Amino acid sequence: RVRDVAAVIPHTCNLRQLLAIARMAKRAREEGTTHKLLYFDFPGKAEAIRLALTHAGVAFEDHRFADRAEFQALKASGRLQFGQVPALEVTTAAGETTVLTQSAAILRYVAKLNDSANLYPADPLLAARVDAVCDLEADAFVGVRVSKYKERFGFGFLNEDKYAGELAGVAEALNKEVVPRHLSNLAKLLERGGTGWLAGTREPSIADFVWGPVLDSINNGWTGDANALTAFPSLRTFHARFREIPSVKAYYA
Repeated sequence: RVRDVAAVIPHTCNLRQLLAIARMAKRAREEGTTHKLLYFDFPGKAEAIRLALTHAGVAFEDHRFADRAEFQALKASGRLQFGQVPALEVTTAAGETTVLTQSAAILRYVAKLNDSANLYPADPLLAARVDAVCDLEADAFVGVRVSKYKERFGFGFLNEDKYAGELAGVAEALNKEVVPRHLSNLAKLLERGGTGWLAGTREPSIADFVWGPVLDSINNGWTGDANALTAFPSLRTFHARFREIPSVKAYYA
């Protein structure tokens, strides 16, 4: 508690000492807290969180549903705030559990668990830039996700055979126009930043952890064009660099 910490701070403490005391208090508060990540047994939206937790040195249980029924039961229980995953169960030493949802919110929470990992800037302008790069990923692939997971967005009727031609046209437009446009914007941002990281941060931020696994998926043909990065050498360079981050490399090893 602030009152308890203040009681033992000498009046002669300088800023460095105060920061050290604050870090000690934070560690004491978080001691005994456990983290359990809930998701399916594939990368998806959880991969950025898995990698960020690993990079930040936060121990966690990587729980992957045995089947769809397990997820449906969890959803029906009401434990998921928005009825979706990834979700992160945070349990304190006192046994109190909070379930966090929304992948970007979870990533920002993870970043705050270890300030020394520098996953999220303290500077508000740079933090806004990191947020913008994360949001760009959502914009870039909303069409891909709607066309792939139609029922989730209320377009289940498009599974009918009579719409096959229209869907093929959508896939072509996404891969020839929409996705390349967003990748071009990302490449320009990367090149303008000058640090080798997407938001122009000195070290990898949560924005890089959002995009790294997505670029893996693109190369694996997720969007329908496994060669989509061919036209963007700076993004290919970034992707290779991301995969060489020691924590990321160790995770995949």
